[in-house]
Amino acid sequence: MSWKPLILCVDDTPSILEGRKMLLEENGYRVLAATNGKQAVGAFMANSVDLVVLDYHMPEMDGGIVATRMKESKPDVPVMLLSGDECLPEEVLDTADCFMSKSEPIAGFLEQVDYLLSLRILFRPLPGLN
Repeated sequence: MSWKPLILCVDDTPSILEGRKMLLEENGYRVLAATNGKQAVGAFMANSVDLVVLDYHMPEMDGGIVATRMKESKPDVPVMLLSGDECLPEEVLDTADCFMSKSEPIAGFLEQVDYLLSLRILFRPLPGLN
């Protein structure tokens, strides 16, 4: 496979961010990393991202706000929201395409990444068609 999906990975805990970035790269993905919501929105707007993996609990701008801003500008890019909490408020869940607890096994996380990327590829608009 010559084309590799680009995943924007966002977490305010550097060790978690680096671990997730390494895991995704080892599984054949290109990864952009951001440590806060403002950085994440900037990277999202400046790059052709195929998937966002987004921590919910972050200072200044939580994952729900970040997901809302991303969906307003590029609604076709899937957003996976992660949290140490087992559940989040309904209005937050509505901002993302997927919610996963950080306690989920790695295999489940990677399955969900593959699934969301397959949807992105399947429903991506073809160039030149309006």
